[in-house]
Amino acid sequence: MKNMITTRAFVLVFLLALLACKKDETNVPIMDVLSVKLTQNVDLPYIVTSKDQIVFDVTISSNSDHIIKDATLSLDGRELHTASASATNEIVLKYSYKVTGNDVGKSLIFRLTVTDEGDKTVDKDFTVYVESAPAEIDVVFPSDAPSEIRDDESVDFNIAIVSENDLKYIKTFLGLDELTALTKETFEDPKEAVYNFNYQPTIADADKTLVFTIEIMDVMGNIVKHDYSLDIRRSQEVDFDFYADVNLGAQRSTAGPFFNANTGEVYVRSGAAAKSAGIDMVNYWSGSGSFYNIVSPTYADVATHIYTVAADGDDAIVNWATRNETFFKKISMTRNEFDLLASGTEIEGLYTGSSVAESLATGGLANNNVVVFRITSGKYGVMYIKSRSTSNNTGYLTIDIKVQK
Repeated sequence: MKNMITTRAFVLVFLLALLACKKDETNVPIMDVLSVKLTQNVDLPYIVTSKDQIVFDVTISSNSDHIIKDATLSLDGRELHTASASATNEIVLKYSYKVTGNDVGKSLIFRLTVTDEGDKTVDKDFTVYVESAPAEIDVVFPSDAPSEIRDDESVDFNIAIVSENDLKYIKTFLGLDELTALTKETFEDPKEAVYNFNYQPTIADADKTLVFTIEIMDVMGNIVKHDYSLDIRRSQEVDFDFYADVNLGAQRSTAGPFFNANTGEVYVRSGAAAKSAGIDMVNYWSGSGSFYNIVSPTYADVATHIYTVAADGDDAIVNWATRNETFFKKISMTRNEFDLLASGTEIEGLYTGSSVAESLATGGLANNNVVVFRITSGKYGVMYIKSRSTSNNTGYLTIDIKVQK
């Protein structure tokens, strides 16, 4: 079975920052955004042979107020196919590319370009590698390869590899990064290898699931990839709680929009009034500004315009017995710096040491933004915005959060 780039009906979101600026409810300048949702109706392989066809079958729709015009699929700057939008502001693009012998050994980079009526464009690349024939490479992991270790432990085991053709290399990737110390390019037996995999976690790996990819290529250009997942547990007790991959929804999302910073729980709209004493943050999608905004329950506009009596009845924010007050500051911080935060004191220092004016709202949130906050109880926390599912009020943010105990 061929390896696939995506699973069926996988949804991708593209964001194109345009020039026009607007103001949101917090008076923070933001960019007008063209948001496009692409659904792959047919799985796209990332490895094919010269006998295969690469089939594109995608549906493209607009997630914003912009009207899309057409979508063009190209290869190396050469246009292959263009599909136009329907009256419902949707594009269905279908195209089959016949792989040739000249493509063997190459990575074909297909580019999909979506254009709106204002001739603004956004691109998405798809990479497919062409091998000479299906790879006959057997890979056997040891049965006792660990699935979980502490951050002060290491993993070390051998992988048995047998290839029909001579081996060219064996590499290990963590995400997109090659772990060059593990690269093997010379072999005593050209068709068999005992490959040593080893890894020593860092403190930044704590509380994460690491996914390694073992990539094997033979001299004919055939490639086989195997993933290995490893959970890293924190070895030292810390004075903060870590909540990973919190999905915090907008007002029409199936994910709840209300967050309890003391427990890490997310609450849906129904029944929220009864849980108001535990709600520290409220998320919503700003239609006027086209962005997500996390705010304090005491932020007036969210009660007046979003979670209202008309929309939520008894669970409307104005009916909550308790409205906790949370203050936010958006700061500059890398993902690695976030991961290396090792104490509640450090987290508190990020807030108290920042010259950014505190606010009842984060303002527009983008991927990789970092926000520090202070909740009613006096505890401090920090959140890292990992991704946004879509750019409208049915989507959600995925966030990693650290909060003082």
